[in-house]
Amino acid sequence: MKRVIGLPISLLLMAFSGVQAQGLSLGEHLVLRGYTGQAFGKAMAEVLGLKSVHVLTNNTSICAALVGAMGAGYLDGENRRRMAVTVLSAPAEVPPLSPKEEAVALIYGGQATPETNYGLTLESLRALAQANYPGALFFHLRVWVPGFVAKAAQEDVQVARYLAGKSNLFAVTADLNAKVVRLWQVAVRDGKQSTVKELGTVPLNPVWEDLLRRSL
Repeated sequence: MKRVIGLPISLLLMAFSGVQAQGLSLGEHLVLRGYTGQAFGKAMAEVLGLKSVHVLTNNTSICAALVGAMGAGYLDGENRRRMAVTVLSAPAEVPPLSPKEEAVALIYGGQATPETNYGLTLESLRALAQANYPGALFFHLRVWVPGFVAKAAQEDVQVARYLAGKSNLFAVTADLNAKVVRLWQVAVRDGKQSTVKELGTVPLNPVWEDLLRRSL
């Protein structure tokens, strides 16, 4: 397995905080999420072959743009695929979860603080572990890259046990050197995140690449 190396916390707070800490206008953020969300949706439909997805997200405009673009990339006119969305503004709002869909996508980022997004990640994973949800889990790069999933496993034994028993965990990362977004099968064991197998890549066009570089 390939270990995902964490960034220093100071860089993480800069990279994963809200609009003010990043070099894009709100409009540019929405365009960036259009490209990224479309790629996520197509990966779920065409690479993972998922027939239904339940998205958990926060209530910021940037995440709303990402989820909307995901739907555009994932849903089809023939109604072969189904998507549900639950919007949460705070960790305390995460309800008991027992999704009927084939996969759950944790899409937490946008203008919410890293602390809020981590809390949403932790409480969502706790609820899914409590329900022993058997479906796939898909992690937004702003959940996976800063190590929120591993941190949740370190903090909660039930979450750690639940994630360690799952082979259907997926995440995306951006490789700016190769100018691609990579889709991975991933694992979370012994409180550590790792990549298991690369499943596909999506090339970054020049506009998408520029926006992504400036956002980080």
